[in-house]
Amino acid sequence: MMSKAIAVSVAMLSMASSAAFADLTERLMRERMTVVKVDREHGRFFCAEHRHWTSISKQDATLIGTGDIVSLQRDAGSLPRIRVVRAAADELTSPEW
Repeated sequence: MMSKAIAVSVAMLSMASSAAFADLTERLMRERMTVVKVDREHGRFFCAEHRHWTSISKQDATLIGTGDIVSLQRDAGSLPRIRVVRAAADELTSPEW
């Protein structure tokens, strides 16, 4: 009886953690964006996944280039701040190729 209760508890914990990791993975994938084009003059970039222009500061627009993978930190009342997750140059020189 006790081993059955432990097995059920382990199964429930396993399913809950799998769901949590799936949610985390989905959120990370949704927040990551691949830069297709940068418009430094207007402070924006075109995202491959979402297929639209995203406004950022002109200063942040100078930090990114085509092919970079970025994420945004959104603060209420201001333009989002950009964070380069992986630069296109790093992708091309990675040992995976």
